[in-house]
Order: sequence, then structure tokens, then C-alpha cells
Amino acid sequence: MTAPSSVRVGSIEVVALYDTPLRRAFTWTFPDVPAEAWPPYRELYPAAGSGENFTFNTQGFLLRTAGAAIVVDTGLGPGPHERLDGVRGRLLEELGAAGARPAEIDIVLFTHLHGDHVGWNVVDGEPTFARARHLVPERDWRYFGDPERSPRYPHIAQQVTPLEARGMLETTGGEERLAPGVRLLPTPGHTPGHQSLLLESDGERAVLIGDVAHHPAQVQETAWGPRFDEDSQAAARTRRRVMEQLESESPLVIAGHFPAPGFGRVVRLEGRRIFRAL
Repeated sequence: MTAPSSVRVGSIEVVALYDTPLRRAFTWTFPDVPAEAWPPYRELYPAAGSGENFTFNTQGFLLRTAGAAIVVDTGLGPGPHERLDGVRGRLLEELGAAGARPAEIDIVLFTHLHGDHVGWNVVDGEPTFARARHLVPERDWRYFGDPERSPRYPHIAQQVTPLEARGMLETTGGEERLAPGVRLLPTPGHTPGHQSLLLESDGERAVLIGDVAHHPAQVQETAWGPRFDEDSQAAARTRRRVMEQLESESPLVIAGHFPAPGFGRVVRLEGRRIFRAL
């Protein structure tokens, strides 16, 4: 059976928008995790990598609610991406396949401001989602925009600052309500302002976790952090809290870097938490 590319949370539709594949060595991605710790998780999650390499992807999501059409994260961008063997991003193609056009999007929400989450914001100097409000975490905006830090993050000047210049950028913080049944959840650590989404409709619930975790092994191994975490200790604390809640409350989990489309649940099996894909 082919994994679904969309799910419903009550009246809210969630469509996975695949953008680009990524492939890195486990030991490079998780430098503090010994190589000998990975074999059980490679066996448990074969779609997330085999041998020495961790396989993941950049991905966004389209949320259709009663009040708004929302895109969450915009992937790595159109490319071609030379460091990925010239691959081109597919996010707009996926959006079109879902029956939506960029001009129909009301809100673009960023879980955080790393480069693989903002890449389709501006193409050929023009905003892709021309009529949308673009919502960025206020703490991320201050962090990545710091003049002493910003040279390390050129994607901010390329893909985020132009939106501010056009008056299309708004900042978020705390548990804000975006639309009926859609609320922000602060999940800091991966970046200072990292935020997840809680979806609630008709008695059903889902949590879109952003980059709280990159590999399904982190559902159990919450202390394992990738080199991408801006604050590894804070990220580990958040990851532990979130995974405990996902296990105890059993909402649908939506994870952008897990094997596409990233829909599943956190359950306990043989004494450990696992991510069980739909």
C-alpha cells in the first residue's frame, strides 16, 4: 500500500509537499552518537537510511482549514542544488498536484528560519506567495538577523529580508491561534524560536513537530541531537518533553524530516518509544 500524501484531522486537511531529498553520513549528521549505536535503528527504520548514510528530505505542508490556506515551511527552494547533484525542488509542483496555487495561500508559517525551510519564499526576486502573510518566530528573526551572526546565514538576506522590505513579514511568539483549530506551540532549542503546530478539529488532534526531531530514532533517543541544533541542550530538553507528550496523548504526528510523507504516531513497543508510520 502506498503511504498517503494527505491526512485529515477532523475538518482540517494536511497535504505533504515533498521538496528535495537529502543524504548525509550518520556520523556527520549526529557527531556525538557513536556509529555502533545506529544498527538497531537502521533495521527499525530502513527508509531513513542504510549503511553509513542517513536519508531524509526537505518538506513543507499545506493545511486547508475553514478559515485559511496555510503553507508550513517552504523547503530548500527551486535549485538546481549543486551540493545535491543538481536536484531541483518540487514544492510548487506538489502544491499544484494538491490543487492549490501560490496566489491562493493566505499564510506561510515557518517553524524556524534554517535554509531548508525558507527556500521557496523568493524566486527571481519576487515573492512566491504574493498575497500571503509570512509568519516567522520573533526570536529566530532576532537571532539570525544579528549583524555578527547573519554572514553565516546568507539565506536570510536572500529569502527572508526581502519579505520584510515589502511589508509581508510578521513575527510570532507564544501559543498564538492562526486559524480555526490551528495553534502555535513553542518548541525552542533547534533554533531559539522554533515552533510546532497543534491541530484540533472535531475531537481529533495532530502535532506538526518541525525539526524537534530529524530521525525517528530520536523518538526514543531524545538526547541524540544533530549538528543542526543551535542549542543542543535546550533542543534535547524540548525533544524529551514533546516525545513524552506524543506518547501519552497519542495525537497524529507530522514530521517533516522523517521518511515522506511523515505521518504517524508515537507508540511504545517492547519497552521503547517508536514512530509508527501510517
